Amino acid sequence: MVRASGVVRSNGGGQGDLLPNDTRLNFYIATHTYPGRAQYTISMTDPNRNGGILNVNPPSSENVMFHLETTFTFLNPQFQGYNNSPRLLRPPTDIGCVGQLFVHNPTAYDIDGDSLAYELIVPFQDRNLPVPNYLFPNQINPGPNNMISLDPVSGDFRWMSPQVPGEYNIAILIKEYRQGQLINTIIRDMQILIRECDNRPLK
Repeated sequence: MVRASGVVRSNGGGQGDLLPNDTRLNFYIATHTYPGRAQYTISMTDPNRNGGILNVNPPSSENVMFHLETTFTFLNPQFQGYNNSPRLLRPPTDIGCVGQLFVHNPTAYDIDGDSLAYELIVPFQDRNLPVPNYLFPNQINPGPNNMISLDPVSGDFRWMSPQVPGEYNIAILIKEYRQGQLINTIIRDMQILIRECDNRPLK
């Protein structure tokens, strides 16, 4: 059964906290009682994405909803121990440069010591509904100098190398395992801003 409820921002006077690069940090806090031990899906949907995202329904990304979800398993603490979702210690925004290697790691940490695995997926606009007309970043001006990869163990997303400046979205599915059994998942949908940069890395 799907149960929807509205949760308002709890920080920044209801407007979020302003960060650099025209970004806001929002906290949504709510309390919910579940009926028993099982696996549940917790999700949120925002009515609009940013405008001008190059790889999400171009040129109308602002008409596409932004959707995140987590699956969580309530374990039996007597036999299976307690379960906490991993925390992603790095913000879901990052900046890179045209023609230079871009690397992002969500820096996921699990307090229970469970194993984590990473998978690159198409972002969602609602439950079981991928965003329309999605292109992976390397499909914008594709070629041998434009390649992406995601390390399934470390979580490193590597892009060698961006060719077109602008805003991109990628989504990473983070899977949590205990004793070989999948118990939780988290979707990270993140913004990558690629700029024309004057500086060049030392060789």
